[in-house]
Amino acid sequence: MKTFQATMLTDTTVSQDRRRFELTFRDADGQEYAISIPSAIAADLVPVLETLAAAQPRTGGAEMTRLPKTCAVGHATGERMVLLRFDDEAPYAIELEVAQALAEQIQEQSSELTEAPRPALH
Repeated sequence: MKTFQATMLTDTTVSQDRRRFELTFRDADGQEYAISIPSAIAADLVPVLETLAAAQPRTGGAEMTRLPKTCAVGHATGERMVLLRFDDEAPYAIELEVAQALAEQIQEQSSELTEAPRPALH
C-alpha cells in the first residue's frame, strides 16, 4: 500500500443523510485524495486527533488548511453586517468596520502574492 503524503485539507463534507463524513486532502504535487468514513468512526477519531495535535509543538511549520470550492459575499437584511460564506456552510456575519479592515488585508495579501514568485512544489 502506498502512503499519500497530504499537505493540505481542501474540503470536508457530510453526506445528506449525515451518516458519512468526507475529507479531501492535497499533496505537494497537487494530487487530491478523498476519504469517506462513517460518522461513528469520525466521532471515534476526535480523541485520537486531539491527542496527536496536543503532542505536536506548534513551531510555525506547515499547517493543514482548507481550500473552499466556493465563496460568496453578501449583506444582512436590516443590519450593517457583511456576510461571508464558504461552500455550503452557514455564513459568517462580520461587522461593517471589521469587514472593511478584512477587505484591506485581503487586498494587501493578494498584492504581495501577485508580486512574489510561485513556490516550488516538493
